[in-house]
Amino acid sequence: MKCLVPRLKEPTSRADFHYYNWVDNFNTLGLGENLPIANGSGSDSLQVLNPETGEWVIMRVPYPLGFYSRGLDGRIDDPDTGWKGRGVWANYGTNFNWHTEGGKGTTSKMVKFQVRPDPLAQ
Repeated sequence: MKCLVPRLKEPTSRADFHYYNWVDNFNTLGLGENLPIANGSGSDSLQVLNPETGEWVIMRVPYPLGFYSRGLDGRIDDPDTGWKGRGVWANYGTNFNWHTEGGKGTTSKMVKFQVRPDPLAQ
């Protein structure tokens, strides 16, 4: 299993910080039920582990810079609309504002993650 997390000089050390772990019991993200998700608070990502294969799905926020999440939760608004009615919400805010694009005075944000069943899904 290859991990794409930044490493420190020591080979067994990692530079990422996993502040919070959450299990997607009801497939709110769209990758499957009962998948653990960790906040990659030091690598601007959510990291989803598939325990059956041992593979990681790394989900990043490319813009604005500074997505250092410390909390997340899933929500199903309308189960009849498929992937459009569900998602995982992650926050970032006051904990790392000095690193967030926009600098001092930038307010906290929520980011919604959704996975389409295929790239052309409507």
